[in-house]
Amino acid sequence: MRTSYFRLLAVLIGVAVVSGSAAHAGDRVKLKMQSAWRSSLPALGSAAMHFSETVDEASGGELRFKFFEPKKLVPALQIFDAVAAGTIDSGYSWPGYWMGKMPALAVFAAVPFGPESPEFLAWIHHGGGLEIWRELYARQGVVPVPCGVLPPESSGWFAKPIETVADLKGLKIRYSGLGGEVMRKLGASITLLSADDIFPNLERGVIDGTEFSLPAIDEVLGFHKVVKNNYFPGWHQPSSVLELIVNQEVWQGLTSQQRAFIEMACGNTVLWGLTTGQTMQGPSVRRFRDSGVNIRTWSPELLAAFRAAAKEVLDEHSERDADFWMARESLESFMAEHAEWRGLAYLP
Repeated sequence: MRTSYFRLLAVLIGVAVVSGSAAHAGDRVKLKMQSAWRSSLPALGSAAMHFSETVDEASGGELRFKFFEPKKLVPALQIFDAVAAGTIDSGYSWPGYWMGKMPALAVFAAVPFGPESPEFLAWIHHGGGLEIWRELYARQGVVPVPCGVLPPESSGWFAKPIETVADLKGLKIRYSGLGGEVMRKLGASITLLSADDIFPNLERGVIDGTEFSLPAIDEVLGFHKVVKNNYFPGWHQPSSVLELIVNQEVWQGLTSQQRAFIEMACGNTVLWGLTTGQTMQGPSVRRFRDSGVNIRTWSPELLAAFRAAAKEVLDEHSERDADFWMARESLESFMAEHAEWRGLAYLP
């Protein structure tokens, strides 16, 4: 059933492409794709695998993305540079990892106290977000395609309970993106580690805590075996958008039909990731409780402190970086335009 469905989509897309691409129809293209996460990680590495399988099946094998596990070609946190340089054709990752290169990219990854998935995706696809995102990446010779989304994450695992802002001061924590900068502003010492480097550093006490992702993903990584305080809600990443990035020359060398296959497969992966991510979290949280984990919620005072620090972080980036201001202003204007409707339409 699935195969016939994708074959039908392939036919429909093939009919829709411009005649200029017809001369290249049937060319078989195989691209190398380095993932930031191993294939066994649910909703992350498995999303990259889902995309790869979907585009292969939809194109009838005309377009293939060869999945490579993290570090197989380049280290996980060097994927962007490798794609920009043409060392690898493409990568599957999260734009927040590259904010050290371009701070504005964090706005397309996850914004503390920002929009949840439906509104975030609406801005990206219909509010001008994708145009800005692609403009920024084009300067580096890279083309981004939104290719996955996660629901709210856990906001941290800690060796000791965090009851006041003072408890954060001096803590060594693995945190990423704008959320990490909020924690740094409140006194924590922040380091960025790739997924498979977190557990050994947590186990040896090199770090005092970590955030990474959804409960089901954190469970696979084993954080609950080392520290027993898991905090919610995920204020730092109410929604996380994942990306496929393709070398610009490689992208331009594809036919319009092949690019349509990629866009379609990524759209399918967004839906797959959101629904899969939503489905698997409850059982993981129950298993955490059964293993002695303290499932905690941040106090109103701490959430207020996080929110105030987040505004400072966003304001500071906006003052320093015109691109960050442009992306943030676009997102916040979109949210403001729909704020009254949102307040009326959704249950409090």
